[in-house]
Amino acid sequence: MIPRPLLWLTALAIVQTCMTQSICAVETNAVIPYKTLDNMFQPIAAIDTNRIEVHVFVVSANKAVHATNITLTIRSATKGTIPLLLNTNGQILKFPLDKELRRENPPIIANQPKGSLWISVGMQIPPLDDLTFRYSRLGDGVAEMNKSIKAQAGMVLSLFAPRVEGVAFLFPKASAGKAKVEIMSVTGKKEYTADKNGVVKLKLDKALLSENPDVKVSEKPNHIVPDMSAN
Repeated sequence: MIPRPLLWLTALAIVQTCMTQSICAVETNAVIPYKTLDNMFQPIAAIDTNRIEVHVFVVSANKAVHATNITLTIRSATKGTIPLLLNTNGQILKFPLDKELRRENPPIIANQPKGSLWISVGMQIPPLDDLTFRYSRLGDGVAEMNKSIKAQAGMVLSLFAPRVEGVAFLFPKASAGKAKVEIMSVTGKKEYTADKNGVVKLKLDKALLSENPDVKVSEKPNHIVPDMSAN
């Protein structure tokens, strides 16, 4: 189980290093304690989704098992059987946040073998509608992420929790060396080109946050994500 104060730090580590957490069980089928997912979805519910999106995915370590083949079912002694809805990518679309279930902590049973499922957390600034947008869109996403980290860490741990200070534009690898991000500042145009992995990393600039210039991308990135490595 992921401790709540460390949730977003763990989630950011997953985004940065593509790590995942294995779910182990002593049963024949994989079993996830209700509280494991509840500890993830409680802070997600408090996030402003206009600024940042956070999604939880469940996938199989067996590449032959597609996400559409996975089922998750809460087996509650008081509430009965509650199926969880997953989309075609394994994203949990709706999770029941319920005080009675929290007290009971029922098992969530998968139709897959024990030790075969992985949980990952993905987060991004909401996808772009246009190729040009305001710099504040980046600042708002980072601010919302830091707000959530601070809330989950608490007064003491927040003093030691790292801050997110930048973003990463994730373009298709085919756009490596070609995709560009331009910032139209009054002091001049700043241009950044995707690296060999199709990534452009930007550390947010206080002066640009105040100016709020236009940001232009040459093509729509797959994702824009909070980036701790910009510190």
